[in-house]
Amino acid sequence: EKDELDTRRELLMQAMAALNDREKDILVQRRLSETPVTLEELSESYGVSRERIRQIEVRAFEKLQGRMRELARGKGMLIPA
Repeated sequence: EKDELDTRRELLMQAMAALNDREKDILVQRRLSETPVTLEELSESYGVSRERIRQIEVRAFEKLQGRMRELARGKGMLIPA
């Protein structure tokens, strides 16, 4: 189990490289933080609307998922349905 967790962490770090700095920051603060930052706080920080932050977060998460799948397939971790 520890090996699998380590592998998943490694894949996550590699997949994060597919995101730009703003996407990484928003995703980390909204989904990977113990105390998530609100859309309002991030919108003030970036000078954009809450809706724009939400859109960036969704797109970044989708990009991250896609990249994680690619990397996992490359390591033989996913079995095609």
